Amino acid sequence: MTARSGVRTSVLQNAHLNGDCKFIDYPSVDIVEQPKHGRTEVLHQPVVVDSGGKKMKCDKVKADGVVVYYTSQPGYVGSDKFILRTPEERGRIVEGVADVKVVK
Repeated sequence: MTARSGVRTSVLQNAHLNGDCKFIDYPSVDIVEQPKHGRTEVLHQPVVVDSGGKKMKCDKVKADGVVVYYTSQPGYVGSDKFILRTPEERGRIVEGVADVKVVK
């Protein structure tokens, strides 16, 4: 992903809904490793559900969810990264590396 230097940028949005597209709870998102040249925030706020192109009942529904933001140090330009951990169905835990290219 690409982020502008010093500008808060959304890197992940997630919602946990039931079959009727109603809020269940806030999905768990943990920051395993913070970025070296910035910071991350995990906030509870409304999101628009995006199924990634799959035709799902709750696609495009606005719901309470979790948003992860990345903000670089002001003036920093270059590469940065951080690691997120989220649980998935059937008890699986997924870790992902977010590589960030920070530009002016």
